[in-house]
Amino acid sequence: MLNKLKHKWKQILIFLSLVGPGIITGNVDNDAGGIATYSIAGAHYGYAMLWTLIPVTILLIYTLNASYRMGVATGQGLGDLIREKFRVKGAFILLFLVFFANLGTTTSEFAGIYSSIQIMGINFSNDFPPLQSKAFLTILTYLLTVLMAVFVWTIVVKGTYKMVERVFIFSCFFYLSYVFSAFYAKPEWSEVWRGFFIPTIKYESEYIFDLIGVIGTTITPWMNFYMHATMLEKGITAKSYYISKWDVVIGSIMTDIVAFFMIVACGATLFQKHIRVESIYDIGQSLIPIAGSYSSLLFAAGLFNASVLASAVLPLATAYAICETFGWEIGIEKSFNEAKMFYSIFTFMIVIGCSLVLIPGMPLLFIMRLSQVANGILLPIFLFYLITIASDKKTMGEFVFSKFEKSFGWFSTVILTILSVMLVYQSLAGN
Repeated sequence: MLNKLKHKWKQILIFLSLVGPGIITGNVDNDAGGIATYSIAGAHYGYAMLWTLIPVTILLIYTLNASYRMGVATGQGLGDLIREKFRVKGAFILLFLVFFANLGTTTSEFAGIYSSIQIMGINFSNDFPPLQSKAFLTILTYLLTVLMAVFVWTIVVKGTYKMVERVFIFSCFFYLSYVFSAFYAKPEWSEVWRGFFIPTIKYESEYIFDLIGVIGTTITPWMNFYMHATMLEKGITAKSYYISKWDVVIGSIMTDIVAFFMIVACGATLFQKHIRVESIYDIGQSLIPIAGSYSSLLFAAGLFNASVLASAVLPLATAYAICETFGWEIGIEKSFNEAKMFYSIFTFMIVIGCSLVLIPGMPLLFIMRLSQVANGILLPIFLFYLITIASDKKTMGEFVFSKFEKSFGWFSTVILTILSVMLVYQSLAGN
């Protein structure tokens, strides 16, 4: 009995030493674009899209676990594996699409930082009169957005992997603000559970757009590149896979629990009051008269935390993907001089993402939503690459996909492709 207890404690301690890549990746998935997408889903359809979180969570665990298994089976980066299997041309096509999707998503992270500062500024304007001046608040928002870009760059470039990972894990706790925000909204829980367990489908272009957005914000190629690279950098091997894989499962479930409460918060407030929102700023402001300033502040605080965290991870994921594919030096542990291309790509993404947001009149919410839909359309292409490699016995060895896993993957790819085609067709037809 004592030996069994010691063995269990040993497994728990091993798991805690390996935890990180899966939980960080899962939580960062609820970034500014994700918050915008889930909030819009709640504001437009109430609880009618909650059911999508069940199949999406299953598919998220499936894709991240596939990447994890590739890492422990080969010890190679995901970019390396794609280049070997599909040659440079095939890898370049995917990277080209991933790069522009990630650039749009990185821009949406800085849009989230910008919008959250604006929402908090309005909330504190009664206590600090200068914030009542639109010019003052705009200048302050510009300065703080740039300051956060510099902060993110410094943490990653000057820090070590362990330090960066600890900062990222600490940031994950702030996602609880959305749970509190949902309870502050006082939803009708019987309606919530009905929306969660009973599917609602509408054959409308806007509904399909938002549906693909929900899928695209929850399951993205960058997540796989980032988690794959960081689990290798952390030193996770095949020996520890059967314990460390729970990091992926827990991270994936945490992602969609937070998403669940985001949809509930906006469904219980904005949808019930028939408030049509056109910006992330509108969402935060609309919550004040309905659910109180605390709900708005919690929304803004969660958005700020999510955006800052993701504004570091998205550029890192892009740098990992490109450098792995072309065989350039990678890693947070390396200095700028040792991994010039890695840090140059990281810096470029931050500079461009931050700069685009500071252009007056930029449609911030549209950028956020469009980047998630772009990821949704890109997902079937990425799944084709992922399933092909994971089904290769020569590459994967004992970690190769089973027949059921392959069938599930191809079925999901077909469904996502049909949704993407429907969205493109209805958009062109003007329906």
